[in-house]
Amino acid sequence: MNGWLPKKIQWTQKFGALEIALTIIGAVLYGLGAFSTMNLAIGFITLRPFAFIAVVWGVFFGPWVGGLAALIGNTFISDILAGWFGIGGVGGAIGNFLMAFIPGLLVSHPRSWKSVGLWGGIVGTLVCALFVGGWIALMGYAPFMTLFSTVLISDVPPNLIIAPLICLWLYKRVQARGLYWRDRLGEVKPTTTSAS
Repeated sequence: MNGWLPKKIQWTQKFGALEIALTIIGAVLYGLGAFSTMNLAIGFITLRPFAFIAVVWGVFFGPWVGGLAALIGNTFISDILAGWFGIGGVGGAIGNFLMAFIPGLLVSHPRSWKSVGLWGGIVGTLVCALFVGGWIALMGYAPFMTLFSTVLISDVPPNLIIAPLICLWLYKRVQARGLYWRDRLGEVKPTTTSAS
């Protein structure tokens, strides 16, 4: 449980009705959380206290569910509600996807606060900041360092502090309901055979 990486890195994930429902719920929570705090700004820095939702969703429900929930929530809910939807949001879409995908893929166990902090709070957030800052700079809207540092300042605290605490607190509840994605990998659907 104290390792930095899972015993096996699982790139694929089953995607049925439950995963679709979890993606939609995560997208709505993440999108509304991001939109609700857009007015909390200090200069160029928009505070995002709910950024931890992306990390938690990836860790609990898998890299694809978490990544798609973060991408949809950030791009198709938050950006549209704010009137920012457009080509400038491509970096944010990819960055937010990876901010959830990376910890979903690489966190060894939800109760390992070191692993959640490393892959979600540091690595995932750095990758997100690189994509957001890089894309906006490429589009000529703002200097790279302005956006890069803005994302880090607004996303590192919730992802490094709140995400590990939430994962530690909710893991047993998520697992008890059969929702933890790594536990669900072992499920095999019974096959029926017909007598001829």
